[in-house]
Amino acid sequence: MADAKQSAIEDLQASPRAEAPEAMRQATSSAGHGAALWLKITLAQSLLNTAAQRFWSDPEMPRFFPSFLVELYLIVRCSVPLMERALVRAEQLASADELARVTAGYLKLHIEEERHHDEWLLNDLVAAGMEREALLNRPPSANVARLTGAQYCWIEHAHPAAIFGYLGIIEGNPPLSEHIEEIRRLTGLPADVFRSMHLHAAHDVDHLAALKATMLALPMTAADERFIATSAFATLESMVRILEDTASSGEDAGCATAL
Repeated sequence: MADAKQSAIEDLQASPRAEAPEAMRQATSSAGHGAALWLKITLAQSLLNTAAQRFWSDPEMPRFFPSFLVELYLIVRCSVPLMERALVRAEQLASADELARVTAGYLKLHIEEERHHDEWLLNDLVAAGMEREALLNRPPSANVARLTGAQYCWIEHAHPAAIFGYLGIIEGNPPLSEHIEEIRRLTGLPADVFRSMHLHAAHDVDHLAALKATMLALPMTAADERFIATSAFATLESMVRILEDTASSGEDAGCATAL
């Protein structure tokens, strides 16, 4: 299964024009690099969705769901500082770089949309019986460090527009309210544990639409498009690994009070 996943990712990343799927050639010729990028993002989202379906359908999901929530909290806790760093770099480049200027404009708005979401999740985890101080003091896992660390590398040493690849995957599969309720039923956890998930179900569709509109209109070259797509596929691989490792270990979430 892992070999097949890796092969699919490599096939999508390697897209020379002579071998590209017909849909990719049409997107590049008709709507430019933004459409080609969004097509790659959509394909990557579908691969993540496949991995997520395996995760949620696992009979052991109720057992390892608390560990997943902790990983999700760690990702969200890292994401606003990550975007803030990308914003600083984009503003440094903006006077001579149109892509950086657009990146900065988007991030100024989106950072405020996402601010304090880690506190929402923290409250949900406390409702699940975990200890607040243990969660606040918990360092990011190796998988979360890989996920976000790649972005810091590209933001600092390449271009802050890498963040669009990250966001396209992280925010590319908004939860559905009915799915959240099914998870609640299967886990037997209190309704308060799912407050953040329901809030994201209500708002993330609009956030994704705004992200798509921005990415379709990005003033980028073919090299920029490939670079942002590389960021997206790296994010995909990290997210799939988080799902697979959480399901395979299913260990205690690591807080003083475990479920």
